Amino acid sequence: MEAACRVQVLVNETRTEVKGSLVALIGLACVTGFLVVEYRDVAPGASLRAWVAAMGGLLTSWLAAWIDFVLRPPSDAQILRWWIPGAKAGMTICNVVIAASVWLFMPPAGPELRALMIILYAWYLVIQFVAATEATQVLAGAVVLVLGSLVTWLLVAMPPYALPLAFFLALFGGTLLAVRRFVRAAVVEATAARATVARERDAKTHFIRAASHDLQQPLQAAALFLNQVKPGGKAAEQAPALGALRQSLTAARALVAAMLEHLKLEGGVIRPSLQAVRTGDVFDRVLLTQRPNAAAAGIQIRLAGIGHWIIADPALLARALENLVANAVRHSGAGKILIGARRRDDAVELWVADNGQGIAADDRERIFSPFEQGGRVGAEGGFGLGLASTRNLVALMDGQCGLAPARGGGAAFYIRLPAAAASEGAELPCAA
Repeated sequence: MEAACRVQVLVNETRTEVKGSLVALIGLACVTGFLVVEYRDVAPGASLRAWVAAMGGLLTSWLAAWIDFVLRPPSDAQILRWWIPGAKAGMTICNVVIAASVWLFMPPAGPELRALMIILYAWYLVIQFVAATEATQVLAGAVVLVLGSLVTWLLVAMPPYALPLAFFLALFGGTLLAVRRFVRAAVVEATAARATVARERDAKTHFIRAASHDLQQPLQAAALFLNQVKPGGKAAEQAPALGALRQSLTAARALVAAMLEHLKLEGGVIRPSLQAVRTGDVFDRVLLTQRPNAAAAGIQIRLAGIGHWIIADPALLARALENLVANAVRHSGAGKILIGARRRDDAVELWVADNGQGIAADDRERIFSPFEQGGRVGAEGGFGLGLASTRNLVALMDGQCGLAPARGGGAAFYIRLPAAAASEGAELPCAA
């Protein structure tokens, strides 16, 4: 589970646990009252009073904390900083007090009351098993303290059936811990799945909102420029408006194409046609679409490693590289972009590197998810689909895509695909 998601899960579980702990508080108070009544004439007076004082202090503090939590709900930061450590400490102290009660209540009790006490100790552990969450979970400590104390007393006092009781109590504790582990794993998995679904839902909502906004801009601009075109007007006078109209419609078409490509990839309707491809031919295709945008932004594109052969779908690979180059043009703030390739054993790595502002550490993995964008997005915005589409396109060709570790300034994205022998390739027509 991601760190941010885990923190939110801990916070939410703590809120639920504290609010629901009133039932356990009432149950433990009732058991304490019952023990005081049953043992007031048989337990050592000073020891009983000390134990009752300790339990009374714990229960009173517990109730005061519960009231404060309900009346003044804490922030997430306060829960992480104060409430979770405080709850763990309180439960640990309670476990110590309960473990100490074994040596106070078991020796003077008769067989029937001892059997009842064993049931009450088991009930106490079951309550922790059910109620305590991952944030405040001290079940392992409770099992060791309470059952350890109980088993030790049985082995020291050796009442009837001491050895079988000690064995089955140890087995009961081990079973509780094992079941807790399996249950917790299932809960964490389900919680992570819900968080993922919620994140995807929020991302798609953002996508729809962004699509509406981003599509409106070029279409509204196109409408304004179209109004400037007068029937029968001179060509020279209308050239700027027509050029701007063409750019607006091109931008709208690019946004629609990105959406359609993402939907096709999600639907699994794209099938690659793998063949031997020369890297230089693919680079030419990329330059055909991306060099004008780069020139308009004042960015120089250089090529390297044009003579390598790889196994790929030329159209899908060109599209994947176009996404990387387009991202660098729009968002990197670079002055230079390098599109290159180099042989690595039985694979070829294709690189799109720039000398721009780079990728923030927190964004390095997230930016490959659909509808996600880094914190250094350029003014042109976008849907956050380019890198996700690139990774999916490369996966269709049995390749890998990623971001190289930062070295100095800029960013370097790579695509790794199987190498092909030059003899396998049938030269593709150059797109440039």
